[in-house]
Amino acid sequence: MGDIQLPRLNATDQEYTLTEWLVGDGAPVEAGTAVAVVETSKAAHELVADDAGLLWQRMPAPSTCRPGEVVATVGVYGRPSPVPRTAGPDPATVTVTAPARRLMAEHGVPEAAVRALGKPLVARADIERLVTGQTPPDTAERVTVSAAQRRVARTVSTSHREIPAAYTVVKVVADKLKQRLRDEAAGIGFVGVPELVVKATAARRAQFPLCFARAEDDQAATVRPGAHVGVTIDVGKGLYLPVVADADTRPLRDVAADLLRFRRAAARGEFAEADLAGSNIALTIHTETDVVHAQPLIFPEHTCALSLASMQRELVLQNDGSITSSDYFHLGLAYDHRFVNGRSAVAFLRAVKADLESG
Repeated sequence: MGDIQLPRLNATDQEYTLTEWLVGDGAPVEAGTAVAVVETSKAAHELVADDAGLLWQRMPAPSTCRPGEVVATVGVYGRPSPVPRTAGPDPATVTVTAPARRLMAEHGVPEAAVRALGKPLVARADIERLVTGQTPPDTAERVTVSAAQRRVARTVSTSHREIPAAYTVVKVVADKLKQRLRDEAAGIGFVGVPELVVKATAARRAQFPLCFARAEDDQAATVRPGAHVGVTIDVGKGLYLPVVADADTRPLRDVAADLLRFRRAAARGEFAEADLAGSNIALTIHTETDVVHAQPLIFPEHTCALSLASMQRELVLQNDGSITSSDYFHLGLAYDHRFVNGRSAVAFLRAVKADLESG
């Protein structure tokens, strides 16, 4: 028999909200099964069973819970004895999650309107529907997205609402870069274009510090040491942004090892909290065949995000009249116009482009 304890999900919250059970009380589960969704002030997290057996819920949803509390037990026998808990919220009251309360404050949504929903738990999505007036009709089919996709939705909404973004793109000729990929692969194993772009981006952190800054408000941003490059990973189980820490000082071999580990973790859905924390710039990967251009969103608390499109081939007319072929890809930069202007954005892109084209 194994208890499922609530881990500490971030450094700021002392309480979280258990918003829903994904597995029924007494239902069988396999090891690695997501069994519940817990919402913090910043994100929603899925709790996963480490053991196989029957899941016994130790608290209802919704509930306020704290790090270290036992929320469920997985075993093969009957229901375990109750876990003593401090007094929780009155089941007759309405629980409003922290993200939902922030949105209520932003749009002036009154408590009475929230209570009128008749729901014991009010999440951010409920407030968004109140604000937009887009309550689904009773006859509509309601599709519930995964917790990972809800996290993506919150990030996208925050980015579009709060960050005044601009965008520019350059063309990178990849002939010398492809030769370098072959040379590096012979020495350290698989290396792809994303690994080289991470290194070339990180190398420009000292020259363009505001591209690696954290926005505090409309008037100030902070810059901390190091280039910590978040790289989008999506293998069909949700979008993640794991972080290649200190990419400006670590060798290409380490960057390649990190990205390989991240791809494996995404396939298993086993990212550690530390893998996803601390980025100060993002690289979004769009290298599927035929994707020639993609505009990234700027992740909250970042000022810049790069986008890498797929490799393309073109015919080139030489000065002597001969025709050759050349490989290229587009590298884009979305930037927070409060801190980065177009001239700086182009200079940053040209510097990264020069590093990549030199091989």
